[in-house]
Amino acid sequence: MRIYIAHPTSIDYENEIYKPLRNDNFFLAHELILPHENDDSINNSREDYKSYDIVIAECSEPSIGVGIELGWLYDDKKPIYCFVKSGLYPSSAVASIVEKVIEYNDEQDFVSIIKAIIEEC
Repeated sequence: MRIYIAHPTSIDYENEIYKPLRNDNFFLAHELILPHENDDSINNSREDYKSYDIVIAECSEPSIGVGIELGWLYDDKKPIYCFVKSGLYPSSAVASIVEKVIEYNDEQDFVSIIKAIIEEC
């Protein structure tokens, strides 16, 4: 399964998202697309988004770039799961196009919930 992880660049995505996902062996059986993993340039073309099976979007902080990506993915009818830290909410625009808004407490919780979603797919 090709899993795209959308997130704002204003968060500590290396420690909060990338490392917890990469350190869990569950994800070895899947292709994780982490847009800033190797460098800070985004090379995704509009066509790349059509090849993703599922989208995990961390939306605790507003991000125009994430909003644009989610709009494309919604247009391509991709399942989008929106994650927010407990007590926070995504923008109303994002909330209106995602499959589900999911609150999480910490990195472990984030990873566990993603694993459960993937197992259900």
